Amino acid sequence: MHNSKPTCLICKEKVSVVKEYNVRRHYETKHSEYAKFSKELKTRKLDSLKSELRNQQRLLNSSIHSSSDTVKASYSVAMIISKRMKSFSDGEFVKECLDAVVKDILPDKTKKFSNISLSRQTICRRVNDISNEIVVTLRDQIKYFKSYSLAFDECTDISDTSQLVVYIRGVTESFQVKQEMLNLVSLKDTTKGEDIFQAVMKCLSDNGANLETLAGLTTDGAPAMIGRNKGVTEIIDLQCNSELRLVYPTISKIDFYNKYVTAEKYPNLRIFAQRVVSSFGSTYVCESFFSKLKFSKNVNNLAAIYNPADTSDPRGCAAFALGVQHKRALIQ
Repeated sequence: MHNSKPTCLICKEKVSVVKEYNVRRHYETKHSEYAKFSKELKTRKLDSLKSELRNQQRLLNSSIHSSSDTVKASYSVAMIISKRMKSFSDGEFVKECLDAVVKDILPDKTKKFSNISLSRQTICRRVNDISNEIVVTLRDQIKYFKSYSLAFDECTDISDTSQLVVYIRGVTESFQVKQEMLNLVSLKDTTKGEDIFQAVMKCLSDNGANLETLAGLTTDGAPAMIGRNKGVTEIIDLQCNSELRLVYPTISKIDFYNKYVTAEKYPNLRIFAQRVVSSFGSTYVCESFFSKLKFSKNVNNLAAIYNPADTSDPRGCAAFALGVQHKRALIQ
């Protein structure tokens, strides 16, 4: 059967209708010479045709799997090159190293490794694909944020271009916390408050963030903003609950608010807790990012990853963000 249609093992043609009459007519019309064969001979021929078909399918699947492996390896190398902020042309150097190592250690795998494409153009396309995937994934996650806050800071990079980095920290209904770089915006002309405001608003609009769930902003010299409803009466009820007071020290705070502070009984307190969890404590992630940016020694490598003068595409900075995409990498 192929695509829900029976396939003849002899001529590889497909029978349009899955009925005994149609299959028999095809056999008697195009392969009547097999009728004179004995039952034993027919059985051996059938087994031979089946084995031949399986070998063909196995060869095809192996080819597809091999191609998939080489493409995956190409993406993995592109990810490492971008994270290390190396030039895209370094992929060709990596390819030469791979070929030399495989030739000495796994000579029978030389052809397979030689199919891995690591040219400058290929690495550029791979990084662009990965950056687009990061942006799409982050935008999908933002849709489920019940509350979020922003941390942003402005600094001048080594090419004397003002850069505004924006981080987002959000929490879902089940208190799953997500913190990521939202965008890196180049400020061409001035860096006034109005310019930064417009850049941040465009960043939120491009990524589909809802202003109604914005809990606070964190930047140099400005305190984080929180929601209006603090749930004072609910806090009193919560403190009077002796059972919850016993549970509180035994589990994490996030698990406590997720499991015991229900939306039915403590709606305002739950919303306030979500806003607190989603808030940044400081602008350390921004400072750490600019610290890495300043001490990068190769300006050309940075220019190869992103173009500070181009702000038309908000996803243009995503490729550069691969170098610092994981929040823990900035803290280490």
